Amino acid sequence: MSTTPVTPALSNWLVFKGLKQGLTLVIPEEKSFAFWLEVLAFQLEQAGDFFQGARVTVELGVRRLSAEEKRDLERVLAAYNMTVSFVPLTHKKRRLKQEKSISARTLMVKGTVRCGQKVEFDGSVVVKGDVNPGAEIVATGDIVVLGRLRGLAHAGAGGDKNAEILAFSFNPVQVRIAHLFSRAPEEREEKNGPEIARVRKGRIIVERYG
Repeated sequence: MSTTPVTPALSNWLVFKGLKQGLTLVIPEEKSFAFWLEVLAFQLEQAGDFFQGARVTVELGVRRLSAEEKRDLERVLAAYNMTVSFVPLTHKKRRLKQEKSISARTLMVKGTVRCGQKVEFDGSVVVKGDVNPGAEIVATGDIVVLGRLRGLAHAGAGGDKNAEILAFSFNPVQVRIAHLFSRAPEEREEKNGPEIARVRKGRIIVERYG
């Protein structure tokens, strides 16, 4: 693996998905595996301890990795105590994935969303920073905050009750999923480590993620 540092454009960032069953990482088939490995190393470094101890499934598409490439990937993930399994996509799954990708979009927001700012997106939103009090994130898909969530987050804004809200530090003014909403108790302290909000039995619950 090259030791040249990379600072990839947001269009080249890898997206971790599948919050319900653990993380899934899709490695695009275009560009070399070495390129995406450096992008992954950069992203994990930027995320700090956010992915510590996570289990991740890597979808390779039609790509075939050598034993050395697999070891390189496992070594990058092991630095964050992450375990990995590999899943090649069948032709049918690839076709379904391509069809879903038309509507499954993700917006990457770099930096803190400050008081008075509002981010709205038809898809999922990933914030590489904090969401301050007085700020709003509204997404028809999931919301992931790689920092402190202290503003308002509304996932599944189009009515999707399967949407989720994940943050490294979870103390929002209010969270909403589809038509449901919940306010954080005033006495609730910020916990160290990621937490996730999801709908269970008709109400929003917040629990430790991982």
